Amino acid sequence: MKTTDMARRRKTAVALAAGALALSFGLESAGTATAAPTSAPAADVIAAAKPKFQMPFACNTHWRLDTYDSGHNPALDIVVKGNTGSSGKNVLAGYKGKVARTFWDRGAGNVIIIDHGSGWYTAYYHLRDKHNRYVQKGDTVTAGTRIGHIGATGANGGGWAHLHYEQRYKTNGIPTEANRKPVHFNGKEYTGAGKMWKDVTSKNC
Repeated sequence: MKTTDMARRRKTAVALAAGALALSFGLESAGTATAAPTSAPAADVIAAAKPKFQMPFACNTHWRLDTYDSGHNPALDIVVKGNTGSSGKNVLAGYKGKVARTFWDRGAGNVIIIDHGSGWYTAYYHLRDKHNRYVQKGDTVTAGTRIGHIGATGANGGGWAHLHYEQRYKTNGIPTEANRKPVHFNGKEYTGAGKMWKDVTSKNC
């Protein structure tokens, strides 16, 4: 074989190999050859798994909801319509689940956290009675189960009776305030800094 033919074939082989390598790299970069690992569920998957939460109060009672500022939103502070006096009003589970924690917190007072499955939890702050008076960790609840009463316990209670309420999502372990999500009651969203809903009717029937 002539030297020129060998050189030509060697050059062709190198070019083909380089092209194949570039094609392979391009496919992987575009994500068509290798699927990218998923580190978190998509937003639509999270939303689809969200329970049909109801308000944590008796059926057909009327309430005022406040989000306050961006540091408080998407949590809600809830009082009776017109804020005519909320202390001692029953606090109910808004969906079936299992009590994940009950505890005292210096700022939040008496706190209960309920696990509703699929990564969704609800949290209730400032309860009047001792946190484990009506339910304890591991107890099963249904929508309408009384878990406590509205109070003003804890340094952050402000001295006025209200329920600080949160809906949280986390797939691994009990979520914290960092895992708060916009609140939905009866399929309607109540969220956004600086908002107030003056008359929301509980459909926890």
